[in-house]
Amino acid sequence: MSKLLILAGLVLVVGLIAQSARAASPAAGQDYTVQLDDQLTRLADKFYGEPAAAPIIIDATNARATENDRYQPIAGPAEITPGQTLFIPALTSAQVLARLAPAGPTPQQQALLASLPVKGTPPELFNEVWLNSPPLKLADLHGKVVLLEFWTFGCYNCKNVIPSLREWHQNYADDGLVIIGVHTPEFGYERELDNVKEALVRLDVQYPVAIDNDWQTWQAYKAPFNQRYWPSKYFIDKAGNVRHIHIGEGDYARQEEIIKALLAENM
Repeated sequence: MSKLLILAGLVLVVGLIAQSARAASPAAGQDYTVQLDDQLTRLADKFYGEPAAAPIIIDATNARATENDRYQPIAGPAEITPGQTLFIPALTSAQVLARLAPAGPTPQQQALLASLPVKGTPPELFNEVWLNSPPLKLADLHGKVVLLEFWTFGCYNCKNVIPSLREWHQNYADDGLVIIGVHTPEFGYERELDNVKEALVRLDVQYPVAIDNDWQTWQAYKAPFNQRYWPSKYFIDKAGNVRHIHIGEGDYARQEEIIKALLAENM
């Protein structure tokens, strides 16, 4: 009888030690209570060694929140509060990398990409004055999908195109889309920087705009791509190649499909 009591006592002690260890250092595969200075990227780095794995914690916690009210849905990496319960799924490093790897284009996107042959390499941007952004270089944007548009704020057709560009900027910037408006003026009043600044506010242009008052960029694109019109859009893939050119208004649904396909393309 005494041996059984001793054995039971040992089991209880081991269990308490294990429970204490888990409480001191939460392991992957269990709940975690958010502390005062916690950020999801830091937690992802802590548990997985990869800050970019924060969406894994978000998805896992949100999935639990649909079934259990002890979990609160997370809308984004910044929206966690002290005391909130997160769920940290048990994943190996290989599993984390697999989840973070791009899924790749769908069969429909593969067919669309096959219809977009390389049209050439776009000339570099050397504009010195930029609005909404510091100066950008296309060479620094490899790995991103770039939509470069020649426009001017007095152009009626250009103004009609802006809502679609704004929507794409809002929806896909976090996925790797960079929209650049090259503002090449047609008339004298469009050369005035204050007028351009006012137009960006009035038209709600949120993406980077390069000021091309000397037509340097326009002329650079004229030889290889016959640049002649406002608006003209150049869709540049992650490797830095022009894959599609669209002139004028319209065909927005197909252009959005092209953007999504280029973003899904593995390069």
